[in-house]
Amino acid sequence: MTTDGFFQDLNCVPDPDMSPVQWLHCHRLAGLAGLAPRDSRIPAYMECLARELCTLRFSLEQLRLALIGKPERIKAFTRSLSDNQQIPLDTQGKESLISLIEAFLSRVDWRELDVLEMMLEYLGRIEDGCLLGDDSGRRASERKDELVQFEALRTSDPQAYRHALDGLMSEAKGSLAGLMMARKFLMSQSVRFAELNEEGLRLLVVGLGIVMGIPLDFFVGAISLPQEPEELWNRLIQEADRIWSDRGIPVSLKPLERASVYLLECLPVEKAGHAAFVRHLIEREDAYRAILSSCYAPRNVQMEHLGGELARYNMLPEYAAKPLVLSDDEMRIFLYAFMLRPDVIAAIAEREEHKDIYRAIPGLSSRAHLPRVLHEVQNIFGYVTPEAVERIVDHFQIDPVDVIRLIASYKQFSADRGGDIIIYVCKGTACFLRGQPELSRKIADEIMADEGQVGKGGVQFIEMDCFGVCHLAPVIKTRDTFLGRRKAEDIPMLLDQLMKGPSYENRIMFLDRIRRMLAPGHQSDPIEELRIKSLTGDASGGSNQPLISFPEAHEKGYPIQDSDVSGKTLEGACLQISDTGHVFAHIEARREFLGRLVTGSLCFHFSMPDGRTQLGALILDHAGQVQTVVRTPFPFAPDELNRTMKPRAYVEGNMVWVDRFDGPFPIGGYSANAMVVQDESGGYRLIELSGPPTQAPPEREEGLKVRGAMREAPEEKDFLKLQDRLLLGFSSAKGSENIDAYVAQGGYHTVRRVLGLEGEDPWNPEAIIGEIAAARLRGRGGAGFPTGRKWDGMRQATCTILEKDENQDRIKLIVANGDEGDPGAFMDRTLIQERPHQILEGMLIAAIAVGARYGVIYVRKEYEDAVRRLENAIFQARRKGYLGRNIFGVEGLHFDVDIRLGAGAFVAGEKRAIMRAIEGQAAEPTLNAPSNTQRGLWGKPTLLNNVETFANVPLILHRGAGWYAAQGTGNTGGSKIFSVAGIVKHTGLVEVRFGRTLQDIIHICGGIQEGKRLAGVQIGGPSGAILSLTGIRSYLLHTPLDFDAFDDVGAMLGSGGLVFIGEDDDVVRLARHFTDWLAEESCGQCPACFQGARSLGVNLDIILHGEGMSDHIHALWAKSDAIKAGSQCGLGMTASNPVTSALRFFPHAFLRYLLSNPRLEKVELFKSLEALRLITRENVERISKRRREIVGYSFSLKKHLMRNLVLELDRLDQVRPFQARQKERFLDLLEVPEHEVGARDVMLERSLNEAVHELRSGRFTS
Repeated sequence: MTTDGFFQDLNCVPDPDMSPVQWLHCHRLAGLAGLAPRDSRIPAYMECLARELCTLRFSLEQLRLALIGKPERIKAFTRSLSDNQQIPLDTQGKESLISLIEAFLSRVDWRELDVLEMMLEYLGRIEDGCLLGDDSGRRASERKDELVQFEALRTSDPQAYRHALDGLMSEAKGSLAGLMMARKFLMSQSVRFAELNEEGLRLLVVGLGIVMGIPLDFFVGAISLPQEPEELWNRLIQEADRIWSDRGIPVSLKPLERASVYLLECLPVEKAGHAAFVRHLIEREDAYRAILSSCYAPRNVQMEHLGGELARYNMLPEYAAKPLVLSDDEMRIFLYAFMLRPDVIAAIAEREEHKDIYRAIPGLSSRAHLPRVLHEVQNIFGYVTPEAVERIVDHFQIDPVDVIRLIASYKQFSADRGGDIIIYVCKGTACFLRGQPELSRKIADEIMADEGQVGKGGVQFIEMDCFGVCHLAPVIKTRDTFLGRRKAEDIPMLLDQLMKGPSYENRIMFLDRIRRMLAPGHQSDPIEELRIKSLTGDASGGSNQPLISFPEAHEKGYPIQDSDVSGKTLEGACLQISDTGHVFAHIEARREFLGRLVTGSLCFHFSMPDGRTQLGALILDHAGQVQTVVRTPFPFAPDELNRTMKPRAYVEGNMVWVDRFDGPFPIGGYSANAMVVQDESGGYRLIELSGPPTQAPPEREEGLKVRGAMREAPEEKDFLKLQDRLLLGFSSAKGSENIDAYVAQGGYHTVRRVLGLEGEDPWNPEAIIGEIAAARLRGRGGAGFPTGRKWDGMRQATCTILEKDENQDRIKLIVANGDEGDPGAFMDRTLIQERPHQILEGMLIAAIAVGARYGVIYVRKEYEDAVRRLENAIFQARRKGYLGRNIFGVEGLHFDVDIRLGAGAFVAGEKRAIMRAIEGQAAEPTLNAPSNTQRGLWGKPTLLNNVETFANVPLILHRGAGWYAAQGTGNTGGSKIFSVAGIVKHTGLVEVRFGRTLQDIIHICGGIQEGKRLAGVQIGGPSGAILSLTGIRSYLLHTPLDFDAFDDVGAMLGSGGLVFIGEDDDVVRLARHFTDWLAEESCGQCPACFQGARSLGVNLDIILHGEGMSDHIHALWAKSDAIKAGSQCGLGMTASNPVTSALRFFPHAFLRYLLSNPRLEKVELFKSLEALRLITRENVERISKRRREIVGYSFSLKKHLMRNLVLELDRLDQVRPFQARQKERFLDLLEVPEHEVGARDVMLERSLNEAVHELRSGRFTS
């Protein structure tokens, strides 16, 4: 390839028959060909470590391509590596290397993060250099020092550590296959291009051929460039496939996905900003995907996407020194090079097909791949495009109807293009009660579009079921940020910020953004945009020294501290900043240290008595209080800045205001063109910059003010102390999501005990299940079925193989349900996020007990952070040998776990629907299907439990079944986690023992908020109930929290969501909200459920509009009964619970709406009370000629009931003062003076003739 033949020894196509000696020789050559790291996220002191990691990653990938799927060949290779005496490694070095190779080749679906951490562990163990020979010893020494510094960064600056990991992974990806050599080939070219042109594009194509292992002979002569890059790509990949097939190795698409982008950076293009822009695309996933999302679009759309990302790049402060402008021709060539990559769907499909679950359960149809593929397509394109559907159908050879039906079955998948800015509004129970409808209406008004439509400014808002952050209700989510406790009046400013986008006019925020983007040890280029105009020196740290500009300082001989350029002015010097915030003046290739940037400062101009304008500043703390005064037009009292509550400063109307003891006071005009630095002696310097004046406010976030309201408040000690933290207290130390921290607290110890690895005999499955049954553990998903009984049935189940089954192995499976579709519930989210290893340990014990081979955790996609932590936990457990094959070193014991994401279908929580969702089908209950323990997921016996149920298992085996059972009630052991939202003072997760009460939970949460009065609670989600907790129903406050106790009172404990509601909350509207929600979530199989919920909503609308009569109340009861009788699944049978429970526990709320109907008369009032089941109709009889005849009927409203109704109506009138008072209308219709309320029963009699006349006239029919 080169004149010295260097690349000829380093073949990019691996040899399946290569020996360890050949592999190590290739490894050494790759190390010598390695490039210095280019990723800006890698600390400056890590060059040696980064190069060794990249070289090692290249060599491991070569092994994988050569040996994967050939277990006997892998064994022969590692055996030869161990026995070969020619390899200059000691025994320990060989063992470490073999261990790394075996771990890496044990599965194909390792994440790059896991491979990186494997390599870091390996490099930390070995003594010699990773590269053998030459300067190996020197490199080993450097590597050790860098490893120590890198490990120290983990604790000293976790964010910088994570960024460094991302940078190292990116560099490693740029070294796979022939990328390392191709990049070096391009950088070694003598030719230079003033700008990106077709000649440069042809050179890039040659580099791409090197990556693929295509010989240079293939490119002899002029390289033709077809009009579409896809055509050229297909030609290259066909040639590569021919070459690789000759060696019996398939071409891997993974190294090729971004190969052209890595090569674009290394092209010898001299245009300023070219390489930096490409680097921006490499390091910013969102930037890369912004262009990739146009891959199936017409060329003009692709140009728009590229232009938009280029504009964004030029606006970012970190690239201010490297702006880039591209002509149309350059953009066309750039896009051509960018799109020289594998088809997006093919690349996604290859990653999915390499998942270990398809190796453990072979034969599954391509339908099983669809959910994850569709999620990835949605993430890239923003919606499932027609082109993507077409290519999915072609690749997987699947019926397009099945794909379209799957997309239509889940709300997370959309076949319509979304807005440029998407706002998600939570419509869960807590958010609905706290004002979500007003938020939605305000957004719709502002963008002039309904929910789901794209409105003004490309803004679209979508109502979501529940984000699981109910304690922040009402919640909006945008740009991956939760904005809690928002009000309708906040919406115009929020929309303005979002549409305006990020602004860096404020120079402090501009410079601080650059600092935050710098990796440790790095500093920015001199920033031409930031030039010094003047400087104020204040060495005393706050005294009012005279303001002196640089020309004046030079004339008067004013000393400039730490100056390397004394005798010269710094006026016009550029600023430069380091990762530590140190600011330098850069002039004539020299620089002077000015001080550390003070971000919490407000600079302002004020007028002196002589008319001169001066610059001053206030240094603020995180709460916006004045800490230090640098210079102001008036003095502060000495003790004023020493108080606990200091003066608060803020910007309003382009003025800086200070709230002092005598009220707000303006101290000067705000300037965003100035900043404060603090030198080593503690003194401050004010730097004023040249350029047009700006008063841009100091907003840290990119277009979003997110101070305070979005953040979760820390849990108070009393809030935790009053709980029974049994489950949440197990392995509760900080960092339990990390496997080392979890193991240090006794994690996975119970699994080792069960397997007999802790010095005792192994437990048999019956013993494990017996312990679970004795603990009286019941399912925490809502139904409360005894877990021991379910596990025992699963243990005894036999796997029946049918001819239609895709997999013919006799295996059992486990499914952990973490979908948590109930609005108002967020227990599972917290457990998955903070206790992922506890869930995995419970699943491991269950697998041993029932004999399961594989597990699947089904999680809501909205829980993105929780899913990331769960995925990390699974891969950590795999690397420890706790998941996978031969777990815990026990030969023949195999168990692994896969994550499947929900896509917004509440019905997927149903026991059969969840199996269909995992299988890649529409989430619909299977009617008359056998139980999951007989034929569940993929036709295998399947154990289904909630994640909270599994999390309890390690606790039971650790503390003992007797102890656990004693913590609960007679039928239910242990504790329950409740997610508490609503009108209590402290919302969040509350864990209490079974047997405690709702009153206890209210007490734990600090009681009811000031100005609120408790009315009831919505418990158990839509399948639960709306319960009254006052008046005659106050006994429910003291009912033991237990599955059976709540069943007895006509409620359902459910999964554990509690939303406490106040008297000012409208229960009828809440019931109406649930009917909409349930109708939307119905799978549609049962007309009784699908149409019944809608019909309930129609009746409730009539009542809410003040047109309700007794017939409408009767209809609510009758339709609810029909829904329950006509539904086939548990969710459908409980779909009417919100309405029936509201009718039962809040009849006065319905009565108040009925009273607002002007057609309501006395007779109809009594019929309405009858319909509400408050009174009963009695026949009026007489005896005539020895016969008993019915001559009419009568109603009797008992005095105690009447007194209670009047009290409830009066209370509702008080909390809704802007509505007509209905208490007086109620008494008027009854013809009872207020002072006689409760003194006597109220009677009404009607003759048969009167009843028949009413019926014929139809006066009171709906």
